[in-house]
Amino acid sequence: MELNNLKPAKGSVKNRKRIARGVGAGSGRTATRGHKGAKSRSGYSNKREFQGGQMPLQKLLPKRGFKNTHRRYQSGRPAQYTAINLSQLEYFAGKYNLTEISPEILANLNIVSTSKAYKVLAGGELKMPLEVTASRFSAGAKKAINDAGGKAFVEVKLNSLQGVADVEKVDKIDLALVRKHFSFLAEDDAIHVVSEGTISQKLNLEVHKISDDARAQVEAIGGSVTIL
Repeated sequence: MELNNLKPAKGSVKNRKRIARGVGAGSGRTATRGHKGAKSRSGYSNKREFQGGQMPLQKLLPKRGFKNTHRRYQSGRPAQYTAINLSQLEYFAGKYNLTEISPEILANLNIVSTSKAYKVLAGGELKMPLEVTASRFSAGAKKAINDAGGKAFVEVKLNSLQGVADVEKVDKIDLALVRKHFSFLAEDDAIHVVSEGTISQKLNLEVHKISDDARAQVEAIGGSVTIL
């Protein structure tokens, strides 16, 4: 036996303070919890970051490390899209004798709202060739449209391209530059530029398709449009 091995016999040493053993024990009644308040109640728990109700430190620190690259050009990005299936496109095209479908055409027919974007999904079948312009396409829908001899165009607003030109400090907007700033565009997506708002800067655009109103705006201030 050595000094570092010595310890009191089991049960010979008791805690100095005995809590909740009656008033005579000195720590009865409130059991050392004090009078009233949250800490006197059972079930109390305190979050690590709680600072008595004042603004916690983690909320006072500045936020770093994230930049939403779409916000500048698409401040009104839709939270959700109206879904339209291929079978609906074929029905509308047959009913109204259409060879082209776009948000403007569908809005004029009171099929979709002008304030909402829509996404084409691969539900049903599409047998007739159609030029379809939409905010988004599912991969299956885009393939079905192309296989039927049609073309799928992703809608891009003209004032968004003005924002790209302002940031890049250029007047020529080609496909590579558009895809750089709009991550939802795939490498094989065709771009249809539509008129939205007004532009004040000369732009030279390289796109797959452009509406008459958008072309008129571009050419009115000395710009040009090249159809790829």
